[in-house]
Amino acid sequence: MKKRSRRPLKAVRRPRPIPVGRLRLSALCFVAVIGAFGFRLGDLQLTPDPAFAQPITNPVRQLALEARRGALLDRQGRPLAVSFPSATIAVDPREVDPNDAALVVSDLSQLIDTDPQVMLERITGDKHFGYLDRQVDLEVGEAIMALEHDGIFQIEEPRRTYPNGDCTGMALLGRVDIDHLGISGIEALYDDRLTGIDGTRIVEVSGFDRSATIVGGEQIIEPAIPGEELSLSLHRDVQFKAQEIIEQTVAEHNADKGVALVMIPATGEIVAAVSAQRDTETGLVECTTNNLPFTHVYEPGSTMKTITLAAAIEHDATYPTEPISLPHQLNYTLDEGRTFPIVDWFPHAQSVYTPTEILTRSSNIGTAVLAERIGADAMNDAMADFGFGQLSGIGFPGESAGIMKDLGVSTVALPTGSYGQGVAVTPIQMLQAYNAIANGGVAVDPVLVLDDVGQSEPTEVISADTATQMMGMMRSVVTAEDGTGRAAAVEGYDVVGKTGTAWQPCGVGYSCTDGRERHYTPSFAGIVSNDAGPQFSIIVVVDNPVGGEYGGGAVAAPAFAEIAAYTARQLRVPTSTASVTTTAVRAETAVDPADSAELALDAESD
Repeated sequence: MKKRSRRPLKAVRRPRPIPVGRLRLSALCFVAVIGAFGFRLGDLQLTPDPAFAQPITNPVRQLALEARRGALLDRQGRPLAVSFPSATIAVDPREVDPNDAALVVSDLSQLIDTDPQVMLERITGDKHFGYLDRQVDLEVGEAIMALEHDGIFQIEEPRRTYPNGDCTGMALLGRVDIDHLGISGIEALYDDRLTGIDGTRIVEVSGFDRSATIVGGEQIIEPAIPGEELSLSLHRDVQFKAQEIIEQTVAEHNADKGVALVMIPATGEIVAAVSAQRDTETGLVECTTNNLPFTHVYEPGSTMKTITLAAAIEHDATYPTEPISLPHQLNYTLDEGRTFPIVDWFPHAQSVYTPTEILTRSSNIGTAVLAERIGADAMNDAMADFGFGQLSGIGFPGESAGIMKDLGVSTVALPTGSYGQGVAVTPIQMLQAYNAIANGGVAVDPVLVLDDVGQSEPTEVISADTATQMMGMMRSVVTAEDGTGRAAAVEGYDVVGKTGTAWQPCGVGYSCTDGRERHYTPSFAGIVSNDAGPQFSIIVVVDNPVGGEYGGGAVAAPAFAEIAAYTARQLRVPTSTASVTTTAVRAETAVDPADSAELALDAESD
């Protein structure tokens, strides 16, 4: 037997050790890959992509449940602004057959107002959602859904409705935008209280028609929380009637604008606030979205005399029956040496008048004399105490603070400012000053929401004794034979107040250069009382009556009386058992009368 030869054994090589760095890198890559797979798996489980889920399960649609906006009600609980369901028409372009796009646009154009070209662009776009029209009538939404076009669906949205029309407080109530958020007026001022919290609704829909929900399918609902319902101090019928009267007054006297404000002095409640304006193109007088009672300023004229006399009595500079000798004219020398005369609208030689008669007949000279007695500093303080030159406290969007300068700034600033020329106010400021007098010398902030009544801190402006004396003096303006406000009387009630017929800046100073002799501002501010005391107050302001009558007693006082009589009936204010029957709005800056070539007078012409 042949022996095998043995092969020499080869040396066995030991494997090279793997570098530690490479091992770590490999382990890190492995961990990263496993981590990425884990993250993706968790992402799919927690936030699944509908594109992956659709082939294996029913698709879902998440719908917004918009919160119902709180209603605005008048003081008697009647609706002023409410939200009703409406249909918003939307599209998912991915589900619309491009060949059917023209047909869809043609059909929908018969039912909604969206421009056909805009609609076509939204239907054929590459987005998954687009609005075709928002907040249409529910009947329109039903008609569109009955067409059964793929990709077209509707969403229920609330729509703001003002059931009393555009001229019943719309400037005051304001507006909401398409998303139901307040953008003006009370809607903006109280938006945080009116706006609720939206909810959501997730529903299963058909894989073939995503606009169709699956009956009995899974749905998840997080309900919406509606906004707060607000009861306003406004009275719907008084608001409507005051608007009507102001529009008639502006039209009758060929004026530019008109304002009326009705309030309850003791609480600051605003019962009505209306504005009317003449259209410069058509000449028609209509309600306006400009909230003139709060936002525009005017030189008030003689309605300011009440404030001056109240300050004089408060400082013990006079008393209602003091005999005061008044010259027929006051002359002031200006810095440049020019003489600045102040006269009365009614002629008189040097005569003796009491402060009551000064107010009754609306004497510029008498008011200036009393203002000089107490001085500019005291008058400045009185103006500030009564709220002039500052916001009213209501917080209304765009409210103006007026224009109130230092009455000691020039030789004639004090005398002319004492009778309401060279200073500018808003209607709410002037009526608030009269409210303080009616309220025993105590001022309260104006309110629009009944829940806010009593929330502000009352401020004493003048003493109760001074307020009582002023009420008696203002009564003679309406009851005296020579009173300028006789037309403001309301049968069965005690009416007190003051007329104003101011000049407004016009052209060069107060001299108009557009063919008019003057730009007048007739106004009347007054208080209606019965046996129980003051019940409500009203201010009427008319801007620039042209031709015929232009005085506060002839233009504004009759409108005051008509609004007052209607308000008393609507608020059910009892008559007195023994009754004593007793503004122009502009945005220009107030003018210093000394800068005018002519005298700025309060031209009462009653």
